[in-house]
Amino acid sequence: MSLSFEDRFEQVVKDGVFPGAIMMAKDKSGKLDYAKVFGSTCLGDNAKPLQLNSILFLASMTKLLTSIAAMQIIEKDLISLETDVSPYIPELAAQPILHGFDTNDKPILTERKNTITFVHLLTHSAGTAYDKTVPMLEKYRESINDNPKDRTTMKGKCVYPLLFEPGTYWTYGTGIDWAGKVIEKVTKQSLQDYMQEHIFTPLSINRIKFTPYLTDEMRNETATIALRIPSGNLVNLPERKNIDFGDAECFGGHGGYADFTDYFKVLESLLLDDGKLLSKTSNSIMFSPHLTPESRTGINKVFRTPEVVSLFVGKFPGNKAEDDDMEWYAEQLLVCG
Repeated sequence: MSLSFEDRFEQVVKDGVFPGAIMMAKDKSGKLDYAKVFGSTCLGDNAKPLQLNSILFLASMTKLLTSIAAMQIIEKDLISLETDVSPYIPELAAQPILHGFDTNDKPILTERKNTITFVHLLTHSAGTAYDKTVPMLEKYRESINDNPKDRTTMKGKCVYPLLFEPGTYWTYGTGIDWAGKVIEKVTKQSLQDYMQEHIFTPLSINRIKFTPYLTDEMRNETATIALRIPSGNLVNLPERKNIDFGDAECFGGHGGYADFTDYFKVLESLLLDDGKLLSKTSNSIMFSPHLTPESRTGINKVFRTPEVVSLFVGKFPGNKAEDDDMEWYAEQLLVCG
Protein backbone atom coordinates (compact mmCIF):
# COMPACT_ATOMS: atom_id res chain seq x y z
CA MET A 1 0.00 0.00 0.00
CA SER A 2 1.40 3.40 -0.95
CA LEU A 3 2.01 5.95 1.77
CA SER A 4 -0.17 9.03 2.06
CA PHE A 5 1.34 12.49 1.60
CA GLU A 6 1.61 13.04 5.35
CA ASP A 7 2.88 9.51 5.99
CA ARG A 8 5.69 10.16 3.53
CA PHE A 9 6.76 13.22 5.48
CA GLU A 10 6.62 11.31 8.73
CA GLN A 11 8.77 8.61 7.17
CA VAL A 12 11.48 10.91 5.81
CA VAL A 13 11.74 12.62 9.20
CA LYS A 14 12.07 9.22 10.85
CA ASP A 15 14.71 8.23 8.26
CA GLY A 16 16.72 11.38 8.95
CA VAL A 17 16.27 12.94 5.53
CA PHE A 18 15.47 16.21 7.29
CA PRO A 19 14.73 17.16 10.93
CA GLY A 20 11.27 18.61 10.48
CA ALA A 21 8.91 20.79 8.47
CA ILE A 22 6.07 23.22 8.97
CA MET A 23 3.48 23.12 6.20
CA MET A 24 0.64 25.61 5.86
CA ALA A 25 -1.66 26.35 2.93
CA LYS A 26 -4.76 28.42 2.23
CA ASP A 27 -6.61 29.48 -0.88
CA LYS A 28 -8.60 32.59 -1.76
CA SER A 29 -11.94 30.88 -1.33
CA GLY A 30 -11.26 29.83 2.24
CA LYS A 31 -12.04 26.20 1.43
CA LEU A 32 -8.41 25.16 1.83
CA ASP A 33 -7.00 25.72 5.31
CA TYR A 34 -4.19 23.27 5.99
CA ALA A 35 -1.56 23.21 8.73
CA LYS A 36 0.68 20.34 9.73
CA VAL A 37 3.98 20.00 11.58
CA PHE A 38 6.51 17.20 11.25
CA GLY A 39 9.65 16.46 13.23
CA SER A 40 11.61 18.43 15.79
CA THR A 41 13.48 21.70 16.32
CA CYS A 42 16.90 20.06 16.19
CA LEU A 43 18.70 16.74 15.98
CA GLY A 44 19.76 14.71 19.00
CA ASP A 45 18.75 14.22 22.60
CA ASN A 46 17.76 17.86 23.14
CA ALA A 47 15.21 17.77 20.35
CA LYS A 48 11.80 19.25 21.04
CA PRO A 49 8.75 18.78 18.84
CA LEU A 50 8.50 21.43 16.15
CA GLN A 51 5.41 23.64 16.60
CA LEU A 52 3.45 25.79 14.18
CA ASN A 53 4.74 28.84 16.03
CA SER A 54 8.35 27.71 16.36
CA ILE A 55 10.87 30.39 15.41
CA LEU A 56 12.60 29.77 12.09
CA PHE A 57 15.52 31.50 10.41
CA LEU A 58 13.90 33.01 7.31
CA ALA A 59 17.10 33.30 5.27
CA SER A 60 16.08 34.45 1.77
CA MET A 61 12.40 34.38 2.67
CA THR A 62 13.26 37.75 4.25
CA LYS A 63 13.47 39.12 0.70
CA LEU A 64 9.70 39.08 0.32
CA LEU A 65 9.26 41.34 3.37
CA THR A 66 11.83 43.82 2.07
CA SER A 67 10.23 43.80 -1.37
CA ILE A 68 6.87 44.66 0.16
CA ALA A 69 8.51 47.55 2.02
CA ALA A 70 10.09 48.66 -1.26
CA MET A 71 6.73 48.72 -3.02
CA GLN A 72 5.22 50.66 -0.10
CA ILE A 73 7.76 53.49 -0.34
CA ILE A 74 7.19 53.56 -4.10
CA GLU A 75 3.46 53.97 -3.39
CA LYS A 76 4.34 56.93 -1.14
CA ASP A 77 6.34 58.52 -4.00
CA LEU A 78 9.50 58.42 -1.91
CA ILE A 79 11.35 56.58 -4.66
CA SER A 80 10.62 54.81 -7.96
CA LEU A 81 11.74 51.55 -9.51
CA GLU A 82 13.97 53.51 -11.90
CA THR A 83 15.58 55.75 -9.27
CA ASP A 84 19.38 55.88 -9.30
CA VAL A 85 20.24 54.48 -5.86
CA SER A 86 23.88 55.60 -5.83
CA PRO A 87 23.27 58.55 -3.46
CA TYR A 88 21.69 56.19 -0.91
CA ILE A 89 24.34 53.47 -1.02
CA PRO A 90 27.62 55.13 -2.08
CA GLU A 91 29.64 52.14 -0.82
CA LEU A 92 28.11 49.96 -3.54
CA ALA A 93 28.05 52.72 -6.14
CA ALA A 94 31.83 53.08 -5.81
CA GLN A 95 32.50 49.47 -6.75
CA PRO A 96 34.09 48.56 -10.11
CA ILE A 97 33.22 45.54 -12.23
CA LEU A 98 35.36 42.43 -11.84
CA HIS A 99 35.99 40.57 -15.11
CA GLY A 100 38.50 38.00 -13.94
CA PHE A 101 42.26 37.84 -13.44
CA ASP A 102 45.25 38.38 -15.70
CA THR A 103 48.16 35.99 -16.20
CA ASN A 104 49.76 37.36 -13.04
CA ASP A 105 46.58 36.70 -11.05
CA LYS A 106 45.85 40.40 -10.70
CA PRO A 107 42.14 41.32 -10.83
CA ILE A 108 40.86 42.83 -14.07
CA LEU A 109 38.60 45.72 -13.07
CA THR A 110 36.72 48.37 -15.04
CA GLU A 111 34.70 51.36 -13.94
CA ARG A 112 30.92 50.86 -13.89
CA LYS A 113 29.08 52.76 -16.64
CA ASN A 114 25.40 51.85 -16.17
CA THR A 115 23.20 53.35 -13.48
CA ILE A 116 22.24 51.11 -10.56
CA THR A 117 18.48 51.47 -10.17
CA PHE A 118 16.16 50.35 -7.41
CA VAL A 119 14.61 47.73 -9.69
CA HIS A 120 18.06 46.31 -10.46
CA LEU A 121 18.56 45.67 -6.75
CA LEU A 122 15.14 44.08 -6.38
CA THR A 123 15.54 41.74 -9.36
CA HIS A 124 19.10 40.47 -8.81
CA SER A 125 20.26 42.26 -11.94
CA ALA A 126 22.54 44.92 -10.41
CA GLY A 127 25.69 42.80 -10.65
CA THR A 128 25.84 42.05 -6.93
CA ALA A 129 26.45 38.51 -5.72
CA TYR A 130 27.06 36.60 -2.51
CA ASP A 131 30.84 36.36 -2.38
CA LYS A 132 30.84 32.99 -0.64
CA THR A 133 29.02 31.46 -3.62
CA VAL A 134 31.24 32.92 -6.35
CA PRO A 135 34.84 31.61 -6.42
CA MET A 136 36.00 34.62 -8.45
CA LEU A 137 34.85 37.01 -5.72
CA GLU A 138 36.46 34.92 -3.01
CA LYS A 139 39.70 34.95 -5.01
CA TYR A 140 39.43 38.72 -5.41
CA ARG A 141 39.01 39.32 -1.69
CA GLU A 142 41.95 37.06 -0.97
CA SER A 143 44.07 38.82 -3.62
CA ILE A 144 43.71 42.16 -1.84
CA ASN A 145 43.74 40.67 1.67
CA ASP A 146 40.11 41.66 2.07
CA ASN A 147 38.83 38.91 4.33
CA PRO A 148 37.07 40.77 7.12
CA LYS A 149 36.56 38.82 10.30
CA ASP A 150 33.61 41.06 11.03
CA ARG A 151 30.84 39.92 8.70
CA THR A 152 28.10 41.42 10.88
CA THR A 153 27.67 44.59 8.80
CA MET A 154 27.00 45.44 5.16
CA LYS A 155 30.54 46.79 4.91
CA GLY A 156 31.99 43.49 6.10
CA LYS A 157 29.63 41.22 4.17
CA CYS A 158 28.63 42.94 0.98
CA VAL A 159 31.10 45.58 -0.22
CA TYR A 160 33.06 44.18 -3.18
CA PRO A 161 33.01 44.52 -6.99
CA LEU A 162 30.06 43.87 -9.27
CA LEU A 163 30.13 40.96 -11.69
CA PHE A 164 28.54 42.77 -14.65
CA GLU A 165 27.03 46.08 -15.74
CA PRO A 166 23.65 46.63 -14.03
CA GLY A 167 20.76 45.48 -16.19
CA THR A 168 22.84 43.30 -18.51
CA TYR A 169 22.79 39.91 -16.80
CA TRP A 170 21.48 38.15 -13.70
CA THR A 171 22.95 36.58 -10.58
CA TYR A 172 21.43 35.73 -7.24
CA GLY A 173 22.98 37.91 -4.59
CA THR A 174 22.95 40.84 -2.21
CA GLY A 175 20.72 43.18 -4.22
CA ILE A 176 17.80 43.02 -1.81
CA ASP A 177 20.13 43.43 1.16
CA TRP A 178 21.20 46.69 -0.49
CA ALA A 179 17.57 47.56 -1.25
CA GLY A 180 16.95 47.29 2.49
CA LYS A 181 19.65 49.90 3.08
CA VAL A 182 17.99 52.18 0.53
CA ILE A 183 14.69 51.81 2.39
CA GLU A 184 16.40 52.71 5.67
CA LYS A 185 17.95 55.85 4.11
CA VAL A 186 14.69 56.94 2.46
CA THR A 187 12.50 56.38 5.52
CA LYS A 188 15.09 57.33 8.17
CA GLN A 189 14.08 54.18 10.06
CA SER A 190 15.66 50.79 10.60
CA LEU A 191 14.07 48.02 8.55
CA GLN A 192 12.75 46.54 11.79
CA ASP A 193 11.05 49.76 12.85
CA TYR A 194 9.69 50.43 9.37
CA MET A 195 8.30 46.93 8.96
CA GLN A 196 6.86 46.91 12.46
CA GLU A 197 4.87 50.03 11.65
CA HIS A 198 3.83 49.30 8.08
CA ILE A 199 3.79 45.50 7.72
CA PHE A 200 3.70 43.75 11.08
CA THR A 201 1.30 45.94 13.09
CA PRO A 202 -1.37 46.07 10.32
CA LEU A 203 -1.40 42.24 10.37
CA SER A 204 -1.15 41.86 14.18
CA ILE A 205 2.31 40.31 13.84
CA ASN A 206 4.50 40.27 16.93
CA ARG A 207 7.22 37.73 16.25
CA ILE A 208 9.12 38.63 13.11
CA LYS A 209 12.48 40.18 13.95
CA PHE A 210 15.79 41.01 12.36
CA THR A 211 18.83 39.68 14.19
CA PRO A 212 19.69 42.81 16.23
CA TYR A 213 16.12 42.89 17.54
CA LEU A 214 15.76 39.23 18.49
CA THR A 215 14.56 38.68 22.04
CA ASP A 216 16.18 36.06 24.23
CA GLU A 217 12.90 34.15 24.11
CA MET A 218 12.94 34.03 20.31
CA ARG A 219 16.61 33.04 20.21
CA ASN A 220 15.96 30.15 22.56
CA GLU A 221 12.95 29.00 20.51
CA THR A 222 14.73 29.11 17.14
CA ALA A 223 14.88 25.77 15.37
CA THR A 224 18.45 24.71 14.70
CA ILE A 225 19.77 24.66 11.16
CA ALA A 226 20.93 21.22 10.08
CA LEU A 227 23.86 20.56 7.77
CA ARG A 228 24.16 17.60 5.43
CA ILE A 229 27.73 16.27 5.57
CA PRO A 230 29.45 14.34 2.74
CA SER A 231 28.25 11.00 4.14
CA GLY A 232 24.68 12.16 3.58
CA ASN A 233 23.90 12.33 7.29
CA LEU A 234 22.55 15.43 9.01
CA VAL A 235 24.28 17.27 11.86
CA ASN A 236 23.26 20.34 13.82
CA LEU A 237 25.03 23.55 12.91
CA PRO A 238 27.96 23.69 15.39
CA GLU A 239 27.15 24.89 18.89
CA ARG A 240 23.50 25.26 17.88
CA LYS A 241 24.35 28.62 16.33
CA ASN A 242 22.33 29.96 13.46
CA ILE A 243 23.80 31.71 10.46
CA ASP A 244 23.13 35.31 11.43
CA PHE A 245 22.78 35.43 15.19
CA GLY A 246 25.68 37.89 15.27
CA ASP A 247 24.47 40.43 12.71
CA ALA A 248 24.74 44.03 13.87
CA GLU A 249 22.44 45.39 11.14
CA CYS A 250 19.14 44.48 9.49
CA PHE A 251 19.90 42.50 6.34
CA GLY A 252 16.86 42.81 4.09
CA GLY A 253 17.88 39.88 1.93
CA HIS A 254 18.45 37.21 4.54
CA GLY A 255 18.43 38.44 8.15
CA GLY A 256 14.92 37.72 9.42
CA TYR A 257 13.55 35.29 12.01
CA ALA A 258 9.87 34.51 12.38
CA ASP A 259 7.14 32.58 14.07
CA PHE A 260 5.88 30.92 10.91
CA THR A 261 2.22 31.59 11.74
CA ASP A 262 3.13 35.29 11.65
CA TYR A 263 5.01 34.99 8.35
CA PHE A 264 2.04 33.15 6.89
CA LYS A 265 -0.16 36.19 7.65
CA VAL A 266 1.94 38.12 5.15
CA LEU A 267 1.50 35.45 2.49
CA GLU A 268 -2.24 35.32 3.10
CA SER A 269 -2.60 39.10 2.82
CA LEU A 270 -0.85 39.09 -0.55
CA LEU A 271 -2.93 36.13 -1.73
CA LEU A 272 -6.20 37.80 -0.76
CA ASP A 273 -5.00 41.15 -2.14
CA ASP A 274 -6.76 42.72 0.84
CA GLY A 275 -5.05 46.10 0.71
CA LYS A 276 -3.58 45.86 4.19
CA LEU A 277 -0.01 45.92 2.86
CA LEU A 278 -0.21 47.05 -0.76
CA SER A 279 -2.71 48.51 -3.17
CA LYS A 280 -3.99 46.17 -5.83
CA THR A 281 -1.86 48.01 -8.38
CA SER A 282 1.33 47.61 -6.33
CA ASN A 283 0.57 43.98 -5.59
CA SER A 284 0.20 43.37 -9.31
CA ILE A 285 3.41 45.26 -10.12
CA MET A 286 5.35 43.21 -7.59
CA PHE A 287 4.34 40.00 -9.34
CA SER A 288 5.03 41.30 -12.85
CA PRO A 289 8.19 40.89 -14.97
CA HIS A 290 10.82 43.62 -14.59
CA LEU A 291 13.97 42.17 -16.12
CA THR A 292 15.60 43.72 -19.17
CA PRO A 293 15.88 41.42 -22.21
CA GLU A 294 19.59 40.97 -21.43
CA SER A 295 18.89 40.02 -17.82
CA ARG A 296 16.10 37.71 -18.89
CA THR A 297 18.55 35.92 -21.18
CA GLY A 298 20.96 35.80 -18.26
CA ILE A 299 18.57 34.19 -15.80
CA ASN A 300 17.68 31.50 -18.30
CA LYS A 301 21.36 30.80 -18.87
CA VAL A 302 22.10 30.68 -15.13
CA PHE A 303 19.20 28.37 -14.38
CA ARG A 304 20.31 25.89 -16.98
CA THR A 305 23.69 25.26 -15.39
CA PRO A 306 23.78 21.89 -13.56
CA GLU A 307 25.02 23.32 -10.25
CA VAL A 308 22.16 25.82 -10.13
CA VAL A 309 19.20 24.06 -11.69
CA SER A 310 18.85 21.65 -8.77
CA LEU A 311 18.56 24.49 -6.25
CA PHE A 312 15.51 26.31 -7.56
CA VAL A 313 12.03 25.75 -8.88
CA GLY A 314 11.86 25.18 -12.60
CA LYS A 315 9.03 23.77 -14.68
CA PHE A 316 5.97 22.53 -12.86
CA PRO A 317 2.48 21.40 -13.90
CA GLY A 318 0.17 24.23 -14.86
CA ASN A 319 2.78 26.97 -15.15
CA LYS A 320 2.53 29.76 -17.69
CA ALA A 321 6.02 29.45 -19.10
CA GLU A 322 6.55 29.97 -22.79
CA ASP A 323 9.57 28.20 -24.23
CA ASP A 324 10.55 27.31 -20.67
CA ASP A 325 11.63 30.91 -19.97
CA MET A 326 11.88 31.97 -16.36
CA GLU A 327 11.38 35.39 -14.80
CA TRP A 328 12.54 36.66 -11.42
CA TYR A 329 10.10 39.16 -10.02
CA ALA A 330 10.49 42.13 -7.71
CA GLU A 331 10.53 39.91 -4.68
CA GLN A 332 12.28 36.63 -3.87
CA LEU A 333 9.71 34.30 -5.49
CA LEU A 334 10.85 32.36 -8.52
CA VAL A 335 7.97 31.86 -10.94
CA CYS A 336 7.53 31.42 -14.65
CA GLY A 337 6.43 34.18 -16.94
